Parts: sequence; structure tokens; C-alpha cells
Amino acid sequence: MVLDSIIICNDLYDQLSPNITFGDSVYLVSWIDKRGLFPAIYCARVLPDGSVIETNGFRINDDSTNQISPVSSFDGNNFFVVWVGFDGNGFGVFGKRISVSGAILDSFPIVITYSVEAKYNPAMAYGGGNYMSIWDDARLSGTDYDEWAARISTEGILIDTAGIAVDTSPGYQFTPSVSFLPPYFFAVWTDDQSSEADLVGKRISLSGDVVDSVAIPISSAAGQQFNPSILRGIDKYCVAWSDGRLGYENSDIYATFVDTAGAVVEEEKISDTVNKEMSLTVNPNPFSTTTQIVISLSGKAQRMQGTGKNGGQIDLNIYGIQGNLVKSFSLFTPHSSLITTVFWDGTDNLGNEVPSGIYFSVFKDGGIHIEKKILLIK
Repeated sequence: MVLDSIIICNDLYDQLSPNITFGDSVYLVSWIDKRGLFPAIYCARVLPDGSVIETNGFRINDDSTNQISPVSSFDGNNFFVVWVGFDGNGFGVFGKRISVSGAILDSFPIVITYSVEAKYNPAMAYGGGNYMSIWDDARLSGTDYDEWAARISTEGILIDTAGIAVDTSPGYQFTPSVSFLPPYFFAVWTDDQSSEADLVGKRISLSGDVVDSVAIPISSAAGQQFNPSILRGIDKYCVAWSDGRLGYENSDIYATFVDTAGAVVEEEKISDTVNKEMSLTVNPNPFSTTTQIVISLSGKAQRMQGTGKNGGQIDLNIYGIQGNLVKSFSLFTPHSSLITTVFWDGTDNLGNEVPSGIYFSVFKDGGIHIEKKILLIK
């Protein structure tokens, strides 16, 4: 159900390639804007109720380069927006930090990489105290793209000044995406070493070491696999991509799951009949003081339950967006259908108030696994 249509920017000229990141009760939207002499990166903050704070946005860097491909991440305090800039002298990947109040924290762009060779398609993630950026880079051959990365501190200091060579295999590697799930960053991209493009990935440690010497195959189905996107979950990553196995002109969207060991895994499958007999609801959502979480299992879903622990005791857990356990509720299963209600007041297991943001309620027992996103707004 579509709640509304929000106009973020309707300037006379083109706005392209939007990107969005949520952090501390506000969304940061960035895009390419052609209202000036050169395409530039603009941003605007949007509240969860749909209110646009900076109508038509604000330009984050004023220079004469062509600025494209904005991406962003949030470290718990500030946003970091990264883009590609190029002119007649060369190509670079640049970034600036923006506070949740909309202040641009860096007077000059943070130069992540710059040279005469082409660079495109940056991706961003935050984890373990630093940002990780990865991009397509032609520095070795001048023509074929490889995957290079670098870590940047939350203070905006480039850690890997020479870059991290993530994948320099023959042929083209392009359009990366990256996410973080302790203890690794996981980067995925399209690789065209075979006659048809496939999806591969590698893990990168918090110290910047590439864990996997050979790229992990994610999808090598017939046809082209391209434009991957990776998103972290509670205990594994979800990778989605455009897939041309049934014909490139009629490409579809496919997805799979990868654990932190680098293994492609199947998500637990529950029949449609069971899905209709199980639910986890959160109301109100978003919430500011207290929300009600209701678990309902019956029929076949009830019979799929495990034995739980401590004679039928099982847990409903609340996790943060970084996968950290925030709150646990102990539940007791009856002998017939299960309908259980708990109330979460936005505190952790120590009774401390948690900050505004996205959280996940997860119920898992036996063959049952249900989760629901919760938005806390203060």
C-alpha cells in the first residue's frame, strides 16, 4: 500500500540516480542534479512522516567536475556521501560527511582515490568503526575494470591510501555492492571472465585484508547476472540481482543468502499453508514510547514448533540494524495454538533507552522463523 507521494526535488532540470540512507530519525536522500553547468551531487533530509526538510536539496560540493553515482552510509552519528568526480584531468572517488542536522562537516572533499584511469560505481558500508568504499577501477590496464576498496575513518581520514586490491582477475569486474555483518565486510560484483557475466564476492576483514584469495561464486546460472545489491540480515547477507537466464531483454530479479563463512545458503522454507497460519504483527509501527508485538501460530505452524528451551520456553529477540542483540523476551508455548503478546518500550536488556532507528523483531523456533522491521522514532 502506497501511503503518499513525496516530492523531494522538482527543480526545472533533471534529477537522477537517487540514493537513500536512514539514520537517527531522518533519511538522507542524495542524487545527481543537472541544474548547474556541470552535474553535481545534491542532498535533502526527509523525516519519517514524509516531511522534506531541505526543499529541492542542497549542493554538497561546489567545483567544476562532473559528479555522478552518489552513495551513502551512516555510522550512528553522521552520514558519509561518496561520489565519482571526473574532468579532463582524471577520475576520482570523493566523499563528504554530513551531520543529521544537515551540516556539511568537510570543507573540502575527502579524496579516496584519484588518477587518470577511469573509476566508476562506488558502493559504501559502515561497520566495526570505519567506512568501507569499493569501486570499479581501471588503474592496472587502463581499460579493464577491477575492484578496489579503501577504509575511511569516521573522522574522514583515508586509512588505505594506496587502496585495497579486492579483485584484479582478468577481464572486467564491475558494479559492486558492499555490506557489513560481523566480523567481515562482504563485497559482491559482476564478473565477466566466463562467456556470460556471473556474480561473485569476497570478504574483507576490519583490518582491510581480503579474506578470500579466490572470489566466492554466488550465481553462475546461464545468461547474464548483473547489478547486484547486498543487504545484511541478522545472521546472513541477502544478495539480489538482475538475471537474464531467461533472456537478457526480459531480465528478472533473483536473490540468495550468503553466510559470514562465505557459503551460499538456502533460507528456511515453510509451505504456503503454514505461512497463512503464522504471523508477527507490530502496532503501532513506527512508535515512540511503546509498541505491541503479537505472535500468532496455529495449525500446521504450531506443529512445526521445536521443543524450545527450559520446557517450552522460547525467545522473541529485538536486534539493531548492525545485528546486535538489543532485547530478549522469554515466551512459554501452550499445548495448542500460540498467541502471545509482548510490549517493547524502546529499552535494551539493561533497561537503557535505545536511540531512534530501525530494529528487527525475530521469532525463531524449530521450523518457524518470522521477523518484522520496527521503526523507533523519538
